Amino acid sequence: MSIELKSISKSYRGIKALDSINLEIKKGEFFVILGPSGSGKTTLLRTVAGLERIDSGRILIDGKDVTEEPPHRRDLAMVFQNYALYPHKTVLENLIMPVEGKMNREEAVKLAGELASNLKIGDMLSRYPSELSGGQQQRVALARALMKKPSVFLMDEPLSNLDAIQRVSARKLIRDIQRENNITTLYVTHDQVEAMALADRIAIMNTGKVIQTGTPEEIYSNVKDRFVATFFGNPPMSLIDGSLLDLTGKIGVRPEDVEIGEGNVKGRVSDVEFLGDRYLVYISLGEEEVRAFYPYRLRGECSHAVILFDKYL
Repeated sequence: MSIELKSISKSYRGIKALDSINLEIKKGEFFVILGPSGSGKTTLLRTVAGLERIDSGRILIDGKDVTEEPPHRRDLAMVFQNYALYPHKTVLENLIMPVEGKMNREEAVKLAGELASNLKIGDMLSRYPSELSGGQQQRVALARALMKKPSVFLMDEPLSNLDAIQRVSARKLIRDIQRENNITTLYVTHDQVEAMALADRIAIMNTGKVIQTGTPEEIYSNVKDRFVATFFGNPPMSLIDGSLLDLTGKIGVRPEDVEIGEGNVKGRVSDVEFLGDRYLVYISLGEEEVRAFYPYRLRGECSHAVILFDKYL
């Protein structure tokens, strides 16, 4: 199903959490809402779910206006940051809860077993959530959402409680599930790496507004806003005085577009971080600072820098 948000606004005590949001998510698309804490991304997700009433605007799912519809009539499944599992119920009981009264128990148990097996938690159906790791609980939450066979997935920071290794495998699991079932997915995160790895398209939010929308590649290569320049990318762009390059105003430069070697701008290396295959080098240019990548094989040769900007915003 497609999702259309038309001029969505929401305020709390006079403070705008959402400011005239317009978005269109295509059927089967993995769409990521990316932004810092307080940007409005979770509020936006909750309005789509029907958990928050909007002040103005319209929400359409597959062309149908659901603005006033309650959550259970929107054909959505939501995966929360804390997984929202019932601690006093077993994994099996947690899985079949969404379909109780809609499917006979025998069919529900069979479907739960199949989903659990596919998500590699088939031998954990008799356990309680407290007996599971964070990654296992996350798989239970995904399986429970799939029990409803939803047309739309809503995910609110579902990987934030996992460690770094679990996050990588969980990202692939979520993407595989989404592709296999062709489920339209609206996914909220503050993690840029997560957003770039998962998204077909990204909307970057700040202070209740959508600042820029596009594919990860489009946003990375064609930054249209200063906030996006300093937020999107790992690390983000360095903003420097354009006069260093005989230009006016501030310009943004990504680390991979800075070459350390022969050039016309001199700087001092102020810090170096080892990233495995390369270094991240911090270069002071008077009051300005630029970050650059430096090959691991050339380690120890960059105590000072003469740099060349290959590409800049």
